[in-house]
Amino acid sequence: MCGHVSVFIKKDTYKVDKEKVLESLKTIEHRGPDDIGIYEDDSAFLGFRRLSIIDLANGHQPFEKDSYEIIFNGEIYNYKNIKEYLELKGYNFISNSDTEVLLTDYIEKKEKSIYDLRGMFTFLIYDKENKEVFGARDQFGIKPLYYIDNENIIAFASEYKALLPFLEHPTVNEDSLQKYLSFQYVPGEETMIKEIKKVPQAHYFTVKDNKISFRCYHKVNFNQEKIINRKEVYDVMVDSVSSHMISDVEVGTFLSGGVDSSIIATIASKKNPKIKSFTVGFDVEGYDEIDVAKKTSEELNIENTYIKVGENDYINAIKDVVYKFDDPVADPSAVGLYFLSKEASKHVKVVLSGEGSDELFAGYNIYKEYYPLKKVFKLPKIIKKFINFIAKKLPNIVGKNFLLRGTTPLRERYIGNAKIFNNEETEKVLVNYNPNNDFQNVVKRIYNDCKEKGYDYVTTMQNIDINTWLIGDILAKGDKMSMANSIELRVPFLDKEVLKVAEKIPLKQRVSRKNTKLLLREAFRNIVPRHVVDRKKLGFPTPIRVWLKSKLGEVVRRTINDSKVDRYIKKDYVMELLDEHLKDEKDNSRKIWTIFIFCLWHQIYIEGKDMV
Repeated sequence: MCGHVSVFIKKDTYKVDKEKVLESLKTIEHRGPDDIGIYEDDSAFLGFRRLSIIDLANGHQPFEKDSYEIIFNGEIYNYKNIKEYLELKGYNFISNSDTEVLLTDYIEKKEKSIYDLRGMFTFLIYDKENKEVFGARDQFGIKPLYYIDNENIIAFASEYKALLPFLEHPTVNEDSLQKYLSFQYVPGEETMIKEIKKVPQAHYFTVKDNKISFRCYHKVNFNQEKIINRKEVYDVMVDSVSSHMISDVEVGTFLSGGVDSSIIATIASKKNPKIKSFTVGFDVEGYDEIDVAKKTSEELNIENTYIKVGENDYINAIKDVVYKFDDPVADPSAVGLYFLSKEASKHVKVVLSGEGSDELFAGYNIYKEYYPLKKVFKLPKIIKKFINFIAKKLPNIVGKNFLLRGTTPLRERYIGNAKIFNNEETEKVLVNYNPNNDFQNVVKRIYNDCKEKGYDYVTTMQNIDINTWLIGDILAKGDKMSMANSIELRVPFLDKEVLKVAEKIPLKQRVSRKNTKLLLREAFRNIVPRHVVDRKKLGFPTPIRVWLKSKLGEVVRRTINDSKVDRYIKKDYVMELLDEHLKDEKDNSRKIWTIFIFCLWHQIYIEGKDMV
């Protein structure tokens, strides 16, 4: 796990100062504190920061072979199998690293090599003779990659703060801000900075003749079979966790109170009975899963280290969390993950985590709504329209949301696991609201794709989550918070072989009226500790609702007032939301938090306010 920066010069008259590249690499030192490397010629700079995991002695990058240079962030879990194939083809190797295997496979197969890879990655391969670039991002988007493309250069970086030295004046993307208010992150290929974009997941790209072009090489395709044997799920997960434990340094595992991390910890403990587990909780009643995690670790007979985060700890960490995130992501649980990674980094360099299970195996509680809503779906359109009209007029009583969900088409209301502001509320927040940029437009293409494939209600929701929430929130949070503490986070559920099995599972083996992830739970029912098998999903509860009425609320109010965002945000309306929350009139905690994180991001990245 590492970080890289590369700059490709378009104009012969344009000169890139090497000091800028070094400055850029300095901003991502946390991604790779073990080593630094730079390659340069008259057309390119390739810079690298290394966190040593595989082949500690010989894994230096950029890595050169024949007339190519590679910089690579991630892990290729099947690199030994690929290496055996390449050796049979006559290739020789000077290292035991997956980096050399990745580059050699490209030399042999060019862009088709991308289909061989099982892992998480972003990489760039520079053809020094032809002055061309080939690069890619993994199929799930586990590892991030950003780029800028202007009249002078095309540049890439693992974090976009590393691209800032090459921009004169970063500007706020107001379209991204509007989307952010609904999604709590910036979806798609844009970022909150107009000049910086994301390389999309499951794409490879080329830079040739000063132009960058992208091509999608993979799409998730649910193709449900009649019945899947639970042993198939069990076997593929055991194989995936085992593959994800390949390392030349110690591997640990995160452990919460849920079934996903318990499955991973159970499998990992069979492979390594001395594996260490790590848990985080909060010192507020009802926001702590430490006791459940400790019970799990005791039954598995593995070591467990836990920490409790208090309000002051949380406040003191927020600035660094927002800075390390790059783009604003208003997920309150990110701070807990930040502390969890920080604690784990004292003991191990690699941790396993349960991200992706809910999206692939249908684990979110909202997926269960399909069953009680089915009767409402069957009503005539005119009746549903009338019920919807009446429901909107009702006060916030029990049953109102049920009626609204049942009578509002899914594509008009569901944008993933978090929707903070609806369109009408967003218009109240923004100084410049664009009605053509509403949240429905963001997910329109995904819904059309689901309709073409004939996906059912739940499968459509899963596909929305995989293409929005998983990439924009869950994986961004996992990468940035672990790397902020120089630790590699691996996600065995997000594996190409696991996906092949998950894509085949029929609806009745995924979700029922009473529970989620049915087949996954059954596959491990007699394997993982019994107390977690059917435990209801809690997510990662964080007590900002409580703390906003205390010292944290003072920090939030001061930050919003002090930030220079008046050209974008109607602060008076935001303060009304905060006051409502303080008076217990309405739980506005997530809305307030979303605005606060943007304001703090603006202070750091646009105003250049001192981090200290």
